[in-house]
Amino acid sequence: MGSIGVVNSEDRNAGSDDVSAPPTAADAQAYRITELPFGTKRKMKVIILGAGVSGISFFKRAEDQLENVEIVCYEKNHDVGGTEQSALPTFRSTHVCTGADETASTPQWLENRYPGVACDIPSVNYQYSWKPQPWQHYYAGASEIRRYIKEIERENGFIDKYVKLRHEVIRAEWDEDQGVWRIRVRNLDTGVIKDDAAEIFINAGGVLNHWKWPDLQGLHDFEGRLVHSAAYDESLDLTGKRVAVVGAGSSGVQIVAAVQKQAKTLYTWVRSPIWITAGFAHKFAGKDGSNFEYSEEQQRRLKENPKMLLEYRKMIENELNQRFRFIIKGTQQAFEARQNSEEEMRRKLNGDPVLADKIIPKNFNVGCRRPTPGNGYLEALVAENTTCFTDPIDHITPAGFVDYQGNEHKVDVIICATGFDTSWAPRFPFISQGRDLRDIWTPGNVTSYLSVAVPEFPNHFSFCGPYGPLAHGSFFPLIEQWNAYMNQVIVKMQVENIKSLRRRQAAAEQFRQHADTFLQRTAWTGPCRSWFKNGSVDGQIMIYPGSRLHFMQLLEHPRYEDYDIRYWDENKFAFLGNGFTTREEDGRDITYYLGLLNDEGVDKQPVYDEKLVDLLRG
Repeated sequence: MGSIGVVNSEDRNAGSDDVSAPPTAADAQAYRITELPFGTKRKMKVIILGAGVSGISFFKRAEDQLENVEIVCYEKNHDVGGTEQSALPTFRSTHVCTGADETASTPQWLENRYPGVACDIPSVNYQYSWKPQPWQHYYAGASEIRRYIKEIERENGFIDKYVKLRHEVIRAEWDEDQGVWRIRVRNLDTGVIKDDAAEIFINAGGVLNHWKWPDLQGLHDFEGRLVHSAAYDESLDLTGKRVAVVGAGSSGVQIVAAVQKQAKTLYTWVRSPIWITAGFAHKFAGKDGSNFEYSEEQQRRLKENPKMLLEYRKMIENELNQRFRFIIKGTQQAFEARQNSEEEMRRKLNGDPVLADKIIPKNFNVGCRRPTPGNGYLEALVAENTTCFTDPIDHITPAGFVDYQGNEHKVDVIICATGFDTSWAPRFPFISQGRDLRDIWTPGNVTSYLSVAVPEFPNHFSFCGPYGPLAHGSFFPLIEQWNAYMNQVIVKMQVENIKSLRRRQAAAEQFRQHADTFLQRTAWTGPCRSWFKNGSVDGQIMIYPGSRLHFMQLLEHPRYEDYDIRYWDENKFAFLGNGFTTREEDGRDITYYLGLLNDEGVDKQPVYDEKLVDLLRG
């Protein structure tokens, strides 16, 4: 189709009363028609923080779904792939793959390299919907996941197009007059600080990224090798060594299971009861829910038959989507989960009554803490070369540690798998209307809008903020849902010439009221110490009040009634423009509503067969 123009009066039949030039003057209120078709997308800029799994999803979906958008991504690390050390506004949460304290962290596959690190979600479901592939292992290890993410980046050239590596955001402040976020960034290689600005500011960075040492007397006086699971040295050889592993969360569980097979002597601690379960969708896994390597024949079948791969993935996802039921107190599923887990734990502990009594929870259900898959962990605790303490360490010495009875044990290596700061507070000034989020989100008083945004912080979005569905299932579908939500809002802002969208505080508080009330019926409120409650027994629980399907349906379409919307134009309908639509100019089918003629389903103006005129005319 050609472009739409305005016909000059001299080109019309002079004297005709029915044809006149369109008015160009303003009306009595000085309102003028915008001479652009409805659907025109103004240019906008997005600054996105973090080039991990969420960031890569955004790059891909932006190329598929957005137009006229400039993207700049600041990434603290030297590469993409899960940037859990980034200095984002760190709305810290977790995810569904192991690598954090008692849960799993968001995708942090660039950083997590400790012994035994793997995802507890079946690998065929731990991937993007737009990039499915067969995998080598049922539960993929960190290196396999890193290869998958890096392969996608290389195929698409995302670093060259969007990412500034080794750049750390140190300040973000909303400029109300200009309708932009002012972002201050430090180049970590040169130390140079620069300012940037964009209409949209997205946190796609690492959550659970501020790891911490345990508070142990004398820890840094230790003269052997002291390492943390979140900053592990892969060159460290533990063969024949005396090793102490501090921490019994997801990272600690994987480390103990792996190190027990290498070390001469292993010491570890389980101070609080913990449910150790099989991995997610374990009935599809190996014996006792163990990991396994797909045969070449199995991989070939899945690679050559996309429909088979899809059906296999859907079968596993179908099981994952039913896990929410055992989180609800009093359900048959909750009873069966507790009964089955206890039986399995006692069996794997070889009937050790003392250890079973200390470790198996008595007063909270499976799910109070995120279920901790532990292939080989319980067996490692009762192995001949393992000493498992259920009482705290007294203190660390230069040569090892002193136990609760005053006995010193010499070790060569101490591995701390003691988790992250889960307070959700930003680590740098993050300011809107003169208020810093660090002062707003205080312990026990965190209010987010549907996990996707901070109330009263305009034009800002988060992947996986507080009150997200963080406790069960694969993170990838959730990332894609957050992404789709954001893109809908961005397009609306472009088309309608919106200056800012601000989630109302009242809407966020009502959502939180519903969430806090609903969560009382879940296992998450049990008397366990959980990151869901910021490491406390009775703190604020910041989990989504429903299943993953429930969440995805809620975010299917933005609830603009919860937004305070401000426009650049005085007349909010100015975007209707010159009476035409962009479809009438850009080559798309102008009779699309009757269906598309081409077999590919491509929305483009058909080349009609003029013979139909003679064949079917009256």
